[in-house]
Amino acid sequence: MKQKISFPCPCGGKLSWKRELVVQQGIDCGMLDVELCEKCGEKYFPDESMEVIEKKLKQAGLWGVERKEIKFWKTRKTVTIRLPTEISKKLKLQTGVIRILPTR
Repeated sequence: MKQKISFPCPCGGKLSWKRELVVQQGIDCGMLDVELCEKCGEKYFPDESMEVIEKKLKQAGLWGVERKEIKFWKTRKTVTIRLPTEISKKLKLQTGVIRILPTR
């Protein structure tokens, strides 16, 4: 394994190396090396970890997806969004109403 060199986080915090379970976009990528900022909590992945993450997301069909046109328009107090079928299937969306609640 390569020597691990720590750089400061852009926030000014100290980065420390850890091995932790990485879940990206709902996909379990396994136990990977991660640099974690002790101040802001930002995670940075070394090349080896990113390769594993990319492979897992590609297998799930979530990485390298072509850009698709998503149409939306507003009518009074309603916004309608039209997604390509391919995207709605990958997101497992069904016809109907989806409620999106604001976070505080």
